[in-house]
Amino acid sequence: MSLPRWCRLVVPVCAVAAGGCVLSWTGAAAGVTPSVLPAPQVKVGKAEMDLCPVPAVAQALADQGVTLEARSPGRVVDVDGRRCVQLPMTRGEFALDLSKGTVPADGGLTFRKAGGGAVSFTDMAFDFGSHKAEGTAAAEGARARRGRQQPSVDLFAFAFEMAKTRVDVTKGTGHGAAALSLGTGGYDALKNALGTSPLPAQGTVFDATASGSVAEAAQALSRALLP
Repeated sequence: MSLPRWCRLVVPVCAVAAGGCVLSWTGAAAGVTPSVLPAPQVKVGKAEMDLCPVPAVAQALADQGVTLEARSPGRVVDVDGRRCVQLPMTRGEFALDLSKGTVPADGGLTFRKAGGGAVSFTDMAFDFGSHKAEGTAAAEGARARRGRQQPSVDLFAFAFEMAKTRVDVTKGTGHGAAALSLGTGGYDALKNALGTSPLPAQGTVFDATASGSVAEAAQALSRALLP
């Protein structure tokens, strides 16, 4: 019996990788035929995601007197001279072809305006099927009543940068990148809480990079390849 198409694409990658079987998510996304063989699911172990405002957004935040802060256990970090927020990701699972799965992020972001007013995005969950990050938007300060907590709104939309997204199934590590744009719920929350949104309604607002461990990656691939 011939191997399904996805297996035929994975085997050569495994054969030529110097350090073991290294599966590129880009190749998996191009080669999976879900009706023949669903892509194996892998669980997120201990990972971190950096959310860095693109230069135009960083300038807009500065011009409007808005400071980007982190909600614990997230923290503010410096990434190549940019003020970014780093969020832990310790739960969730996704398919190796990135077609489905949900990965929550712990902590969150706070946009605080000089002179009063702030809005926080928390409880974010990145859904690989819809390419949306939904979560909670909560306001504080003078406009808190107008911008009160909005549960389960679309805070961001995202698109994977496939060339920068990769899993090593033998080491159980993963690296990914995505471009985040502001969702309707996120835009409305910022506008209501701060009077105007410091982030544009369209275009990339954050560069997102994630890295860490993906539990049971090798086992998941082995189960998929076995007859």
